[in-house]
Amino acid sequence: MINQENRPFLTIKEVSTLLGISVSTINRLVTKGDFPRKIKISPRRIFFMKKEIDDWIIEKRGKKKF
Repeated sequence: MINQENRPFLTIKEVSTLLGISVSTINRLVTKGDFPRKIKISPRRIFFMKKEIDDWIIEKRGKKKF
């Protein structure tokens, strides 16, 4: 059985839960070009690559000022 941590992709709902932001916020960020792109594998199946999300998180942490 493959769980979320072993899959190379995440659904938009999984990304929303992981980051603590809404699906609409994710969509807005994607539209602005400020978030990894969506990968559409069928009309109703859209994913994000987990590596791209992880890289985005690392990039955002690096830009935070403490």
